[in-house]
Amino acid sequence: DWDDDLPAREWDPPAAPFHQADLALCLGTSLRITPAADLPLSSGRFVIVNLQETPHDSHAALVIRAKVDDVMTHLLRDLDIPIPDLACGGNDDGD
Repeated sequence: DWDDDLPAREWDPPAAPFHQADLALCLGTSLRITPAADLPLSSGRFVIVNLQETPHDSHAALVIRAKVDDVMTHLLRDLDIPIPDLACGGNDDGD
């Protein structure tokens, strides 16, 4: 059942970083499956990058309606962070 609470030992490890975060990026998610969908609400602010509306759009500091790959490519280039050239389904071992 998607809406049931998780035991603390399973919930606390992924929730803790959100409580400490100044900004959370929600990339390509509908934010509809609770309780995980509510995690961004516990961060300082959050940004949603998704093609479709989400239940948390009105709470987000910024909503970007675009493909995640496009947004992250622009962001990494603007921050001068190299983007690895990986083939679909590949890995960085050269295999």
